Amino acid sequence: MRAAATATLGVLVIGLVLCRTVLALPQGATTPYAEAIDLFRRGADEPALNELARIMNVDVTVERNELLKTLDSKNREESERAAGTIRGAVMLHTARAFAALARGNGGEFRYQVLTAEAYVTRLRSRDRRSAFVQTWPLAVLALLHEGREVRVAKEFGEHARDPSGDSAELLLALGATEEMAWWMDHEDDADVKGDLRNAERHFRQAFIVAPTLIEARLRLGRVLVLRDDPEGMKVLGQIGSFAEMPFQYLARLFEGEVLEKRGDTAEAERRYATAVSMMPTAQSAYVALAHMRHARGARAEAANDVRSSAGARNVPDTADPWFWYSRGTAWRAAGYVEELRRMIRP
Repeated sequence: MRAAATATLGVLVIGLVLCRTVLALPQGATTPYAEAIDLFRRGADEPALNELARIMNVDVTVERNELLKTLDSKNREESERAAGTIRGAVMLHTARAFAALARGNGGEFRYQVLTAEAYVTRLRSRDRRSAFVQTWPLAVLALLHEGREVRVAKEFGEHARDPSGDSAELLLALGATEEMAWWMDHEDDADVKGDLRNAERHFRQAFIVAPTLIEARLRLGRVLVLRDDPEGMKVLGQIGSFAEMPFQYLARLFEGEVLEKRGDTAEAERRYATAVSMMPTAQSAYVALAHMRHARGARAEAANDVRSSAGARNVPDTADPWFWYSRGTAWRAAGYVEELRRMIRP
């Protein structure tokens, strides 16, 4: 998480879509579509995307149907080979989808994602617990979170649900989508609605499925305090030294905010100061601390806090855990994409 928290906006999408410098020739490819998939599986992303762009959608449909037919073959070797090709096709269409989204072409994005999703649905029918099937929707949601495409993420998330039971990480992503939508509606007046009760339900379920998923506990606590539920402070207080430092930092920051709203300024200031001591280069706690001190008349201390927050050199804004927290599961995208790329290599 520490490395991911320093990633800049757009890097993950670019890393997924842009060309890799691997020079690879397709082996065994018999059609342009098969060639495009093979190129992508070997890391030649840009040539693969260019090749796919030249193929008519009707031809893709014909070859997709052939692939799916082979997937059901009684010949195990043929079936497994088709499954490998299909996994590559999923990632190729996903890359083209996000390239289209970056150009503002929502229609093309949806078409490409639906194509990829149809493949994933068939793979799920064979093995719903396979790593690829489980990871692909997580990557899509994380990339959508990074681009703040929350409306699209809400629509996609509903399709990604598993009737047999969602994974903890998918529940986390669904809850983060609702939380992001709520914030965007309240802070940015965006034309998207989020329900904190739905977010709470997803986070509780995620924590039940995976009690060690600290991010689910943190987000549950945050949502509860936003809803003025006293349980929220209890949940945040459970995030102690066993957790990674960014999670501890955010827990203390959120506690300070609650205490400040209650009028307990002395204790709020202590929580903010604790957060500052945990991550001295992060800005959010410094700003909150400066606000508290300025409010009680300690203007010199407040000014020093502001100078300290702005004085760090070569520290990007994204180093602050609040940055990645506010973007849902975006910080997980790089890991998801790398996992998927590893799983499609021939």
